[in-house]
Amino acid sequence: MVEPVEETQYYAIIGRGEAPSNPSGLARRIKEGDGIVDQSLRRDLSWGPTTAIAEWDYGENLSQDLKKISKKEADELIERFREKWSQEG
Repeated sequence: MVEPVEETQYYAIIGRGEAPSNPSGLARRIKEGDGIVDQSLRRDLSWGPTTAIAEWDYGENLSQDLKKISKKEADELIERFREKWSQEG
């Protein structure tokens, strides 16, 4: 029996008019077998459900852009948020 392949795509969340080099958040889409799970990174560095990717796909979210990034870029962004959010308290 073949195990279902899991594929994860990462997206930097960029506010409209903001610099792409300074994303305000991070989202990911996990494809597991026949299903899709969309999540965003929370301030406690856990992942929670989000509608941001689906809204962006359908052109419904006009307040932010999403930019597909690599796993390595996502890991670097998570570390940046870890440092930033720990300083903000």
